[in-house]
Amino acid sequence: MAIRVRQVNGVLVALCAVESDPMPDDIYLDDGVDHALRVKFIRDYKSEGIDFGSTAYPEEDALAETQKVRDAKTELENWLKREHGD
Repeated sequence: MAIRVRQVNGVLVALCAVESDPMPDDIYLDDGVDHALRVKFIRDYKSEGIDFGSTAYPEEDALAETQKVRDAKTELENWLKREHGD
């Protein structure tokens, strides 16, 4: 589903593009971008132990995995150690 992302009263919100009219500062995400983000969100949840069952997007998962050059959890842990001197 196409999405418009905009600030409303200082809060960033994502809106259905069909249900909203375009505004000058909107960020517009078409169906393809929405799909790619949906797959990433599912992968993110799975990495945190929240499993929605088998993935509906095995090809996209495999392709995305080929682009991974570092682990986000490890990077966060290293950053926290540097920031807090642990």
